[in-house]
Amino acid sequence: MTGGTLFEIEPAEPYTNDDLNYNDPDSRVSKEHDDESLRDVKLKTTDVSDWSSYTTVYIGYPIWWGEAAWPVNSFVHGNDFSGKTVIPFCTSASSPLGSSASNLAKLASTGDWKEGQRFNSSANTQTVEDWVKQQS
Repeated sequence: MTGGTLFEIEPAEPYTNDDLNYNDPDSRVSKEHDDESLRDVKLKTTDVSDWSSYTTVYIGYPIWWGEAAWPVNSFVHGNDFSGKTVIPFCTSASSPLGSSASNLAKLASTGDWKEGQRFNSSANTQTVEDWVKQQS
């Protein structure tokens, strides 16, 4: 819809369904939640082809305990957002956007970060399309 290029933020060690079971205190995400030193998730790459040519960047992520999923932090930390408008959006069944977008902006320290938008599990294509149109 935006005419943009999709870049997938991929952890070097992918998360399994068991890893993502936040109800299990021994799951990977639960351990990362409890020990912030484990949240420096290595990515396959943070290099986006032709990054310098982008003026607008949408960053989408799931909410984990009120924050952007840890791999997103690694992506943001690994890139310079100078001269870019950054539009964050997230998905969550119940958690609000909270400070996730503003925390990413602080981590980046460059770029013009917008407020952000949360989409719940009932959001449909039209809802997302309407929101994207409002960003232009």
